[in-house]
Amino acid sequence: MSHRRKWHSVAISVAICVATLAVLLASGADVHAEAIPPWSPGPYAVGCSNIAQDFTRVAPGDSPQNYWEGNPNGSTPRYITDLLADPANTITVNLAVPNDDELFGPYLNLTFPHVVLVCYPTSGSNSRADYPLPTGEVVPHMQVGSQAPIFADAAARYPVLLFSHGLSGSPISGDYINAIRVFARWGYVVVSPFHGDLRFANIKLESFSDVIYALIHIRTFVAMQAMRPLALSQALNLILSSPQFGARYAAHVDPTRVGGFGASLGGESMILMGGAALTTTIGQSSKQVTFDPRLKAAATYVPYFGQQLYPAFGRNQNGLDGLVLPLLAISGTADTTAPIAATEDGFTHLTASRQLVALTGVQHGFDPAFSDDIFTWSLAFLAGQLSGDPVARATSTRMTSVAGGGEDILKTDYIAPSPEMPGERVVVEFYNASLGTYFVTAEPFEVAILDAAVIPGWQRTGFNFKEMPAGDPRGLPACRFFGNPGSHFYTIDPVECAAVKTYPYWLYEGIAFNSDAPVGGTCAPDRVSVDRLYNNGMGGQASHRFVTSHSEVREMTQRGWIDEGTRLCGIP
Repeated sequence: MSHRRKWHSVAISVAICVATLAVLLASGADVHAEAIPPWSPGPYAVGCSNIAQDFTRVAPGDSPQNYWEGNPNGSTPRYITDLLADPANTITVNLAVPNDDELFGPYLNLTFPHVVLVCYPTSGSNSRADYPLPTGEVVPHMQVGSQAPIFADAAARYPVLLFSHGLSGSPISGDYINAIRVFARWGYVVVSPFHGDLRFANIKLESFSDVIYALIHIRTFVAMQAMRPLALSQALNLILSSPQFGARYAAHVDPTRVGGFGASLGGESMILMGGAALTTTIGQSSKQVTFDPRLKAAATYVPYFGQQLYPAFGRNQNGLDGLVLPLLAISGTADTTAPIAATEDGFTHLTASRQLVALTGVQHGFDPAFSDDIFTWSLAFLAGQLSGDPVARATSTRMTSVAGGGEDILKTDYIAPSPEMPGERVVVEFYNASLGTYFVTAEPFEVAILDAAVIPGWQRTGFNFKEMPAGDPRGLPACRFFGNPGSHFYTIDPVECAAVKTYPYWLYEGIAFNSDAPVGGTCAPDRVSVDRLYNNGMGGQASHRFVTSHSEVREMTQRGWIDEGTRLCGIP
């Protein structure tokens, strides 16, 4: 693995590459542009928990949204609890603020209520009335009094979706109630706190000057951000285990399948809940707020990563290092509130499954023209991470855009293989910077040797895929060759394997693993495409690489590598 290849081997690799390209051109296959159709409205009706209010308590000329969003009236605090008509049957978390001065500043040891709206898939025969809101929206099929929720299938356990609205919003303000309805229609039990941000920091983040104002009031700004992920965790606790509300919901949800959706500052809240460190000082020090391992994945829309001059997750976004939360970020290219450049900076720190999608021309806020893009990307990502369905995971891995609608561009992506099961092997990729050579192996002892630097210079890239072990009755055997001297080459094509065995500068090392083969450049629906890239003999040394990431393929071809197309079909 550590020697330079002679030009004889380069010539052989060129011949292999030319033959592969001829096949791809003849088939017309475009393995990198998999646009999936928009997801249709989900199959379920939606019911919601009791959120009944007495709107006669709102003074003439005032708005109930001021209560929903926690907007004080001068020095008089206001929150949705002031309007509740049936507080005993409204889901409410009483959040005790931790004794941490760096994070919670002036609110140490105080307790704040957080009302929670829960919406869920209900039976089509649910006759409960929609609850009208003064805004013209409705809370669908709302429970009244102590009524229990009516689920579409009383015996099923549904995934949970924690939903976090943007700064100074609420679950029933603006477009949020419609977004909640979309997820519930697709079978999620959506749990959404009223964060009441303005109770803690009366700020906005629409421009950099707003950020400067927030920094002048940094202690309350930090506390407001830090309380959000705690409220999400406490809301989940209530649904899963409280004597009153847990009894209504716990038997109908799957606590091992908890995802999240966050918009704007709600996106930041999901990332903080996943263990990221929050910027706490003007000098950009950072501290972890919490880590809730129950959150398995999060989809975010125009997520707030801060500004490039003042990032949300510590200096240079270093507070994202080590984050294990699978994350989808959908950002607008014209967004100045949550600029995509700050999100891109943050993504350079991520190593877990991740997708960054750019919506061309989209500013901050919900853009109806991109509705299909926003929800299809989010639903596909969450299904891939939470459902356990290999087709859903493969679909999420392979998709590059949503058909129709506005222009959506997959900027960065990598979907890690699911945990290794019996009869499966994770294929681990390494890179040697001094040689410019990549190497993959499915053998645990080889992985251990390279991790321990017994053979120096090799580092994991973080781009792995999953196959079947060598000798498995499924799939085709992958022949492994070692250049004499040089890098490694792999193929499941028996004709190609037989041909390379005749070349004097390749040493046949045996079977590396088994893999399914693409048909016409396309893998089966429950498999992910693994592309083979060739460095075109740059530097006088041939090197190949095998990846599932569309953005890695794009970056490598921009550096002069040749994409030889899908050569393996991995297990998602």
